[in-house]
Amino acid sequence: MKTRIFSVLCENSPGVMMRISRDFTRRQINIDSITVGIEPTGLARIILMFKADDHMAEHLHHVLSRLTQVVDAEVIDPEASIVREVALLRTKRLSDEKMWDVVRRIEKAGGRVLESRGNVLVAELSGVHEDIENVVKALGPDILQETARSGQVYLGRRTAKDR
Repeated sequence: MKTRIFSVLCENSPGVMMRISRDFTRRQINIDSITVGIEPTGLARIILMFKADDHMAEHLHHVLSRLTQVVDAEVIDPEASIVREVALLRTKRLSDEKMWDVVRRIEKAGGRVLESRGNVLVAELSGVHEDIENVVKALGPDILQETARSGQVYLGRRTAKDR
């Protein structure tokens, strides 16, 4: 089993997400990451990341493509895409020394501190999933009180001649 990514362009109407997730549930496949955004056309783009073998991935692609509300279901190649994730992190109350150590770690990872009150930091990180995961694991539950993550967002690399 390997990680698969689908980009599903669909109508922005109630029940679409339920229909899509139900197709995964029926096949006992866990969705590892799901992100939804509205396109300029008003259609919704759903990015789904999951683990499946080749046969199951092809089958799910076929099933999703047949849904009435789905305009297009595309298999995404991570190597031919730009991938980003956003995370917001809130620390527990820290000593001054520990707080500055955390600030240095976050800035070293390309993040920034959004707020600092009463020795509690709120920081933002963006980048590839693995880098964010490494920072979250390094800080751990002794430092972090809460995290909120966007899930991975993918945009294919295309040029004008690719269209």
